[in-house]
Amino acid sequence: MAFEDLPLTRTPSLAPAPPRVPPSGGSPTRWIGVAALALVAGGGLGFWWMTRSQPEQVSPPPTAATEGAVKSNRPQRQPWELPALDGSDAIFRDAVATLSKHPMLARLLATDGLVRAAVLAVVQIGDGKTPVVPLAVLRPTTRLTIVGDQQGRLDSASYPRWSGPTNALVSVSSSDAAQLYVNVKDLFDAAYADLGHPGGNFDEAITRAIEVVVATPVATDPPLLWRRPGYVEHTDAALRSLRPVQKQLMLTGPGNQQRLVAWLRELAARLDLNIS
Repeated sequence: MAFEDLPLTRTPSLAPAPPRVPPSGGSPTRWIGVAALALVAGGGLGFWWMTRSQPEQVSPPPTAATEGAVKSNRPQRQPWELPALDGSDAIFRDAVATLSKHPMLARLLATDGLVRAAVLAVVQIGDGKTPVVPLAVLRPTTRLTIVGDQQGRLDSASYPRWSGPTNALVSVSSSDAAQLYVNVKDLFDAAYADLGHPGGNFDEAITRAIEVVVATPVATDPPLLWRRPGYVEHTDAALRSLRPVQKQLMLTGPGNQQRLVAWLRELAARLDLNIS
């Protein structure tokens, strides 16, 4: 039997059959644990600038002071002129082929307000929420199923629903993603400021989001779930106490989850982000 994934804002309950409280903001939809996919796609603008003809820049020879300094993994931003935040969508769509040929990226870039959507998704994940609205276009076309009556284990055949978005993310080199992000970071900072973080550094939001993802437990066996009207919930009290986005991430399957975490750790290392 098919069901929606976990609700977005539902408060976990220890009772065997709690009454359903409709979540605010509309019906819950499926989540992609790959908000970083939107971030990487936004980085396509930087790659577009990289492919333009640029005057050759000669790096100065190292001095005694810099030779002894700790080497940074973070790429250096090139001084390119960027378009206005609200006028960047067309270039993003044109640049998607330079990042990856994966169709999921093309589907994402067909939407509007790309940078703002990416920033909102990352911020929501850092807050423990599921980024349903900004990443709605990436939701699977099939529904989650469980094996059993009133409760049962997640059918492992549901895991491939998330393979497409995961494959799209890891199809982009983490080193290329880091370079592209650094090149267009001013756009992400501007969108982040518009969300109520004036003068904020979007690196902070990325760090929080990655920490939430990597802290999510990985299930060795399909989790045991309760059937609810239109959705499912974890039966294990410890799993019910997780943040909504973490509970949802566990439904993507251990393979997809581990690949996502590995890619995000690589990205964090290349950006010199301190992930706990």
